[in-house]
Amino acid sequence: MKNTLLSILFSLVSSFTYSQNNYSEYYNSALINDSLKDFPAAMHDLDNSLQLKPEFDSALCLLGLIKFKQGEYKEAVRLFDKVIKLSPNNFDALYGRGSAKAQMKDYSGVIKDFNKCVLINSNNPKVYYNRALAKGYLEDYSAAILDLNKALVLDDKYISAYYSRAFWEDLSGNYDEAITDYKKVIQLDVNYREAYMGMATAMYQHGEKVAACEVLKTAAEKGSIMAEEIINKLCN
Repeated sequence: MKNTLLSILFSLVSSFTYSQNNYSEYYNSALINDSLKDFPAAMHDLDNSLQLKPEFDSALCLLGLIKFKQGEYKEAVRLFDKVIKLSPNNFDALYGRGSAKAQMKDYSGVIKDFNKCVLINSNNPKVYYNRALAKGYLEDYSAAILDLNKALVLDDKYISAYYSRAFWEDLSGNYDEAITDYKKVIQLDVNYREAYMGMATAMYQHGEKVAACEVLKTAAEKGSIMAEEIINKLCN
């Protein structure tokens, strides 16, 4: 009798352990397939994982991320909502939901989610950068610039942050600051054509036609077709 009870107990424990490991194994397989961009295989793994553990927040979060990559932003938000309900301070879910809302042009929602991200991790420059873009789209340029300043304190080689700050500085009427940032972008990446175009536009609008045309010529040399077209209109 004792041996029979031990056998039953061992069988139950073994089954439970296998099930517990199984959902985790499916998730790990999904991570690998996601890194390989085999999204159908990753989602199949995640479906299996969630069948075994329906409230597995990491699996739900990864599924939301894959939906985001596939352009299914509403579904991504739904999944991230579910993760955040289970784990309110889940940084990845908040960041993912904010990114999905940005694609849906819900900029106020973006700011709310990234505000929470900042409270969880104040040392991530991408959070400030993305929140800045949302503020810029809402035409709160001064707040956008402040966020970009924070991003650049954390990463002084953040090219996109310099470029965006140049754009918002120019729109704010801060011409000198905008030119300084465009030059910084070019210093970091000499082939960043958009920076040449932005700098040339700012120069031309401020009456520096000769300097603007020189910058446009450099942009054309870097392969900008748009620069060539503008040169033909403005610089000949």
